[in-house]
Amino acid sequence: MQVDTDAGRGSFVRLAAYMAPIALAALAGFFYFGDGAGNGTPQSGSVQVVGSETMRPVVTACAEDFMTRNPRADIVVKGGGSGDGIAALLHGMVDIAMTSRDLSPRERDYAGAKGIELAVPGLALDGIAVIVNPASTVTTLDLGQLQGIFAGAIRNWRELDGGTAEIHILPFARAAGSGTGSLFSDRVLRGKTHAASVRQLPTNEAIVSEVAARPEAIGYTGLGAVRAAGTRVKVVALRTDPQSAPVLPTPETIRSGTYPLARMLRLASVENPSGTAKALLDFCLGPNGQALLQRAGYVGAKASLH
Repeated sequence: MQVDTDAGRGSFVRLAAYMAPIALAALAGFFYFGDGAGNGTPQSGSVQVVGSETMRPVVTACAEDFMTRNPRADIVVKGGGSGDGIAALLHGMVDIAMTSRDLSPRERDYAGAKGIELAVPGLALDGIAVIVNPASTVTTLDLGQLQGIFAGAIRNWRELDGGTAEIHILPFARAAGSGTGSLFSDRVLRGKTHAASVRQLPTNEAIVSEVAARPEAIGYTGLGAVRAAGTRVKVVALRTDPQSAPVLPTPETIRSGTYPLARMLRLASVENPSGTAKALLDFCLGPNGQALLQRAGYVGAKASLH
């Protein structure tokens, strides 16, 4: 679904809130590069940005700010998942892919076979937050318990909070193609598959809404969605094992790498982009873009994961 708004001064802004799987072939009709040297002069032309649903809201904010400063530029931002964004980039259908995970070996092999050189700079640090309904008495989980919940070995909250009530756990996860879901599977499920009870949803915001509405629910989401949710959900502290100290996802624990589900959010492009695409990348990675990211709850990209 594409949302059109008038940005004024002759600019026509098209910012898309992606609500369904991407038809990659359809992107080709939108694809063209604008001119402009990206050297501080006003930019014009269109740039297509596709990928991570986690990154979509904050990259949209960066694009809006960029277009306010460059009213002849037209930036289209769509979500759909990291996998769709990288696929679209590798097939030459978009200028920039948003990815909340590292490129897979298969994606790197494809790029190498096609002679595609990619630049994948870090945009911001993020953490996948595990969330429960505020009514839940659970405040801490270890990764083994989390695996048990999503793989189906642990089905009742009584097994975790010591209560007597029979309350079945209702887990929510991200749908296939999500970089957030991919990282959660790698670090938590570790080869196990989702239980039949797990409901898979297309966006972080959808998971927040379900967990906020259901006392028996648990899910995971990026920090931006947690910040936007406020007190509607409760963040659970994580232990790497039953003996370790519980850790909440804060800027300090994400920056140091002590939070077990920390990650880097990245903007991928074909190496040496030019024109408006390069100018947009420079803006997002520069001071103005980084300030927007930090206000949204992310950690600046200059921090490094150990």
